Amino acid sequence: MKGYQFLENDFFDLCKTREIGRIPQLLYIYLRGLYCRFQKPIFTWYDKKILKHLSISQSTLSRSRQYLQKQGMLKFKSGNGIVPTEYTMLGTILLPVVKKPIQCRQSSIYRYRQNDDTLLSIKEREKKRMGIFKGTTVMEKVLLKQKGIL
Repeated sequence: MKGYQFLENDFFDLCKTREIGRIPQLLYIYLRGLYCRFQKPIFTWYDKKILKHLSISQSTLSRSRQYLQKQGMLKFKSGNGIVPTEYTMLGTILLPVVKKPIQCRQSSIYRYRQNDDTLLSIKEREKKRMGIFKGTTVMEKVLLKQKGIL
């Protein structure tokens, strides 16, 4: 299901044993979602968006980040103004396993379609795609005549 997180390994019980409060839990779940979205442990995100999405104040966000960093769940490097905050999600049991993303064939960076066989000519690509029909052998013709097809 796209857009949903599955909280494995009794997430809330583990948070309770580690004495993680509800606002740091909420922030961690939000950052887990971004971790899954970006498919890498180091990413940047704006504080304004977090404040808007979670409806918390800047001081609450700062306290929650400090607490999660103290617990060894993440590291962050706070951004100023238009510079976003850089988050590093540390590997804990509470962090989901990210599968390797599927590479898209249409790349917006290079502005051309990426082919695996870019050095092949058009005729070679046609042969590779369709295969070359070599005709029927004598043995195949005999079998077809026996079945009454030929």
